[in-house]
Amino acid sequence: MSAEVTNTGFPKGVNTLFVFFFFNFVSCMIVMDSPIFLYAESLGASATVMGLIAGLTPLMVVFQIPAADHVNQFGYKRFITTGWAIRLVFVLPLIAVPLLDGRINPQSQLAIVIGALFCFNLVRGIASTGWFPWITGLIPENVRGKYLTWENASNNIGSLVSLLLTALYLGANPESHQFAVLFTFSLLVGMVSLWFINRVPDAPVSEENSEKKQPMPWGEILKHKPFRRLLRISFTWAVVMGGLMAFVVKFLKGPGAMADDRVLYASAVKFVGGLATLWFLHSRLDRLGSRSLMVLGIVMWALVFGVWAGMSGKRLPVQFEWICALSLVMGFAFCTFNMCLTKLAMATVPERGKSHFFALYSVVGSLAVGVFPILWGIVIDALVGVRVNWLGLEWNQFSIYFTALICVLLVLLVLVLQFREEHAADLNEMLRDFIRHNPLRDWMRR
Repeated sequence: MSAEVTNTGFPKGVNTLFVFFFFNFVSCMIVMDSPIFLYAESLGASATVMGLIAGLTPLMVVFQIPAADHVNQFGYKRFITTGWAIRLVFVLPLIAVPLLDGRINPQSQLAIVIGALFCFNLVRGIASTGWFPWITGLIPENVRGKYLTWENASNNIGSLVSLLLTALYLGANPESHQFAVLFTFSLLVGMVSLWFINRVPDAPVSEENSEKKQPMPWGEILKHKPFRRLLRISFTWAVVMGGLMAFVVKFLKGPGAMADDRVLYASAVKFVGGLATLWFLHSRLDRLGSRSLMVLGIVMWALVFGVWAGMSGKRLPVQFEWICALSLVMGFAFCTFNMCLTKLAMATVPERGKSHFFALYSVVGSLAVGVFPILWGIVIDALVGVRVNWLGLEWNQFSIYFTALICVLLVLLVLVLQFREEHAADLNEMLRDFIRHNPLRDWMRR
């Protein structure tokens, strides 16, 4: 890499990217996370509709397949920034819908919301085709783990700020017009983020030139054995994560009977957990590799889903403090596994045809994370009214859902353990590293 390197180890201009991440997540969390789910819930959305909304973002990534043939023509940065600007246009209908309350029925309002989110995510999905190739070309291999921890920190700080401000503004029982103000805020902050991403340098395309090439033979890509194994892991992880926050919100607003601001505060806590990965992974991800840390993430998720099953099955109390603790662990476990998976993908994908490899990688995972929220939503709606007491637990729509996620995690664990990662530490090495580089241990020595 010939780019000038700063004292942080990153190429010059990359630090500006972290500022972009902050503002981008302040903006997009409003229209892609708990606030939009709460607004949909206020319009009477079923679990299936909530799953559809949750699935729109990943489903639109399927358009990366045809877009991959055109990224090199435009350049990574131009391709991404153009799409990021266009997507903001579709926040305007979201601003208008709450102002129509009382003039059109909730079903029509919900339909407009879904249409606007469809267009927003369609443009986002196409534009993000250039993301992985851009970052892979911009960030040297020896600091990618460090980069991912800082990216994660910026994302989580932005998300935390976004949800805290949203909770403070909306309160326990928000009125419709408050959502219009909230979506306007999202639009304005999104425009600020564009200024920062335009200051980040581009990376050279991976092909010999930027002329249009013959389409990459997808059959040959699928013959790449490490990549196939990576796809299986990505798919299974997506099945677990697909629609999770939408259904958590559905549970907390339904059987949990929790006020809107408390749901948002609890949701915000997960980003505090995400921030904890900054000191936990920092250099550890580059030092240990991904696989052993992914196993750690899976174990944590299994424990989390066990507690959710206990609460939804009326074995454990649904208390705000419990929810916040769960959210904290969820944020930590999600970011740990996700960063490890991203680094694993960056190491597995070959240089030749990487735009196509990354497009297929994104599409496979995104299809799963897009389709399964809808399928999970259908299952949850179908189980309405089910009440069976067994093994000290009430088996209902939500306890069955969380238990099913534990079963999928077991499959994911097997796939991760079977993956061969070069220069990766095993579980014993990981444990020794935790003991050796424990911040608490260093503090006690002083």
